[in-house]
Order: sequence, then C-alpha cells, then structure tokens
Amino acid sequence: MNFLKNILSTLTAIVIFSLLILFVAIIILLGSSSEVEVKSNSILHLKLNNSLVDRRNSSEFNFANSASCSAGLVSIQNAIKLAEEDTLIKGIFLELGELKGSLANVSSLKRNLERFKKTGRKVIVYSNGLSQIGYYLASSADSIFVSNLSNIEWKGLGAQLMYFKSMLDKIGVEAEPVRAGKFKSAIEPFIMDSMSSENEHQINEMLHDIWDNILQDVSKERGITVDKLNSIASDFGYLMSDEAVELGFVDGVKYEDEIYNCLDVIVSGKANLISIQTYNEAHKNISFEESKIIVVNAEGAIVDINAESDISSVKYSKIFDDILKDENVKAVVLRINSPGGSALASEKLWRKLKLISSKMPLVVSMGNYAASGGYYMASAGDTILAEKNTITGSIGVFGLLFNVSELTNKVGVKIEKVKTNQMSDFPSFDRKLSNEERNRVKKGITSIYQTFIKRVQDGRLLNKGDVERIAEGRVWTGSQAFEIGLVDKLGGLEESIDIAASSAKVKDYQLLHLPKEKTPLEALVNHLSKQTELSFPAPFSQYNYMIQNPEFFKDFSKPQARLPFVITID
Repeated sequence: MNFLKNILSTLTAIVIFSLLILFVAIIILLGSSSEVEVKSNSILHLKLNNSLVDRRNSSEFNFANSASCSAGLVSIQNAIKLAEEDTLIKGIFLELGELKGSLANVSSLKRNLERFKKTGRKVIVYSNGLSQIGYYLASSADSIFVSNLSNIEWKGLGAQLMYFKSMLDKIGVEAEPVRAGKFKSAIEPFIMDSMSSENEHQINEMLHDIWDNILQDVSKERGITVDKLNSIASDFGYLMSDEAVELGFVDGVKYEDEIYNCLDVIVSGKANLISIQTYNEAHKNISFEESKIIVVNAEGAIVDINAESDISSVKYSKIFDDILKDENVKAVVLRINSPGGSALASEKLWRKLKLISSKMPLVVSMGNYAASGGYYMASAGDTILAEKNTITGSIGVFGLLFNVSELTNKVGVKIEKVKTNQMSDFPSFDRKLSNEERNRVKKGITSIYQTFIKRVQDGRLLNKGDVERIAEGRVWTGSQAFEIGLVDKLGGLEESIDIAASSAKVKDYQLLHLPKEKTPLEALVNHLSKQTELSFPAPFSQYNYMIQNPEFFKDFSKPQARLPFVITID
C-alpha cells in the first residue's frame, strides 16, 4: 500500500512540476508576443531596490510581472542612452528603495543621469526612505521628494570586521597562516582578536578617500558645503523628512499621488510611465553586423572548480577559447566584479586573456571590486578603467591551514597514520606544520607572489621596485589606483566599450554579453535554492560567502589571491 502511495505522490509531483513549467512558458510567450509602443508624454520609470548589479539579478526575477524587477546597470544605461535621443521621453522618474552597496555602479549611473539632464529634461526622485548610497545617487536629480515620516541616512562611512581567534582557541582550533604582503589581511580574522595597524591604516585611507568623493559630488549637486555635510553626518546620522527639507537635502515631502501630479506637470498633460525593461524591448532590434565586441562579465570569487556561479576557471576558459576561435570578434571588454580567489585559477585565466590581447584589443572595466586575483586578471588588459570608488589592488598571496588536534582530543577522536615518507600526510589537520612544511609553503607562496608582481610589472610597464611599493596586499580605491598607475582612466563600462571599438577601428558592430543571462526557468530554480541558504544579518553579511560555500576553508589551504571579505559600504 505504501508503495502505491509513493508512486502516486511521485506522479503528482511530476504533473505539478510539468504544469509549472508550462505556466512559465506561457507567460514568457505571451510577454514576448505583445508589441510595445512608446506613447507621447512618456516618462522613463526606473525602480531601484537593494544592490545595483551589472545585469539583472535573476534570483529576484518576478514571473508574474517581469517589468517590476529592478533592472541591471547595463540595461538601465542602454535605456537612458536611447532616451537622450527620443523626443517622446520627457523625463526620468527614479523610485529609490533601500539601495545598498554598489557604490562604483552608482557613480556610473550618476554620470548617465547628469548627461540626460543636459538635454534640458528633468530627473525626479521619489523615495520612502533613502540609504546613504541611495541619497548619493538621488543627489544627481533635479528634484528629490520623500514621503512623510521617511528618513534619509547620512552618517559617513564605516567598516566592521569580525575576528574569530578567541572562538577558535575555545574549541581547540589553531590557524596557521603563510602570506606574502604585510597588508594581506585576509588571514587576520583567524589569527588575531583585533585589527593590525597596517590593515587599520589601509581601511582608514580607503574610507576617507571614498567619503571625500561622495562629499565633493553631493556638495556640487545640492549646493551644501563640504563642512556642512560633514557636520550633519557627525551630529545627525540620519535626517527626518522635515529636517531634510530644512537643511536642503531634499526638495519636498509628498505623498505618492502628489508625485504623479508633478510628473503630469512636467509633460503638460497626463504622464505615461514606461519601465526600463519595456522601453528597451520597444527599441530591441536584431543586428546583422558581422563584427562583434564581446563584454565578458566576470563576477564573484575566482575558483578552480567547474561552477555556474563565481568565476570558474573551467567555465571562463571555455568562454575565452570560443572568443579566440571567432574571427568576427574585433575587441573584448572584460568587466570584473571580483574580490579574487584561487591563485592558480587567476593565472590560468590571465594566460587566456593574454592570448586574447595578442590578437585584439582587450579593455578592462572594473566594477565595484577588482582586487587581488581580480587585479591579476586585469593586468592582462591593454587599457584598464575603474570608477573612482572601485576597490582594487590587494596584490598579495596567502595560504591558511588549520590545526584541529586540540579539538579532536577534546571530543575523543584518535588518528593513526601509516606513511611512506616524511611529508606523506601533508597537509594534515591533526597537527602543527613542521618547520620543513612551513618553509615549503612559504617558498610556494613567495614564488606565486613574485609571479603576481611580474604580471603587474609587465602589464603596467612599471619597474619591479614601483610595483613592490604599491603591492604588499594593499587595497586601493579607483582614484588612488589611477594616481599610482594601476589603472589608466577613471570611467565605467560604457567608456570601456567606446575605447574597445575605437582601438579595434570598428563603428558598426554587435555588442554581446557573456556568459548569457539565466533563462526564467533557471532563475526560478536559483531563487528556490537561495531560500535555504544560511546567512549572517547586516552588518556582517560580507562573511556570508564563507558559510554558504563549504569548500571555502579547504580552498584557503591552497594559495589565494583575494580580499578577506567583500567590504559593503552603505
């Protein structure tokens, strides 16, 4: 009887899943078959919540209403660029939610809004509450309105780091690090209970440089002095809506229905709101150009394994090989958003990129992060661009092994070994590294570090001494990196594509992004899988990568070129 019940339940599940797939397919077909028309008196409507990613976060895809999803930076920039030449678009209406992080991408989008304003049309922002990053973006608008009882965050920048040494001591685990670069702080949380002076120095300088950039931009756009902005950050932390109006941070407090009346005034009639996705769909056309420029979006940690997420050396090597085989590809833009990762994978991908750069122009566009292994890859480029608030550098290498012998003794686990040679059980988690083993690891780490230095030296046309002075694992902002020669220009993805086209001497071309975005069905599966992930709450969400990737600590025993965590600046 139970056997029949199991068969029946399995068949029911298969039928339900099949119907779900059919339902999704019908929605997609219906959505793609409807013809999109841009009406007169249209306002480009942009909604932004959470982080501003390069391309739409498929894990947040809304199947019932795809137009309601937050668009990615690439599609937003494409729509604004088209709108600049479209007389049917009378302005931009930007609804901001709790925008977090993504500071470099926000800087890039600010330039698009500022360029659109030069056409004489208005940019209006409305929010039920602005984060500090959200306000930084909103400051580019002609007018900022907030709802009643909302608040605006304005408190300056800070970084909070977690240290685990005391916890490891209590459970009987000892971290044994080997590193090259005095600023290579990725191992510090496991061997110290407080921040080193070197790490405190680099984080302090980085935060002040980014904050100064924000202050200068907001001061220019809102007409509030830098001293006043700093004073408000120190004395208030956040502003209530009436305070924000009084201090000149926003232009008024309005209810939602009142905002739509304002939009009607802008177009001198009834405003027609059109989403980014719908507007792009209306202007979608098939290119028959043979020449191609490929944008390779490299996002996540750099890993050795074959994985769909992160920058897998297996997956991306195939992408680069396919590019090399395609004679119609005239230039490549490598878009990097990565804190680094495996040194071996970084070297493999660097080699593929050097082969590409020997055949065609290779332009590197740094997003929010292009550090350590991310910079290793970038060093293969002919031209490197970064936003002024990009986090980059971190030219250094480390390895981290764990000795859990005390823990195993506490819980009563005994380990017996038989081996043919002295180092047959290396690396071993049940004992300390021997001097011979530590020396071997140190030699390997140092060798990789010197190779890293050589890659930067050759790629940036610098002498070894200059590279060594700016290396040591030190983290830099984009503006600092520009000053010391690690990047060539300050700019975003759009500028990088223009440079690639100019270098390749092509005017008419197809612009293709790789890897391809997830299909709606793949996005659904990804969304469901994300629901079961364990995660730390803010402000420690930057450590979630560790607990969501079981191989994290195992990988640390291999040479790593990465940041210790992704610093979220809000």
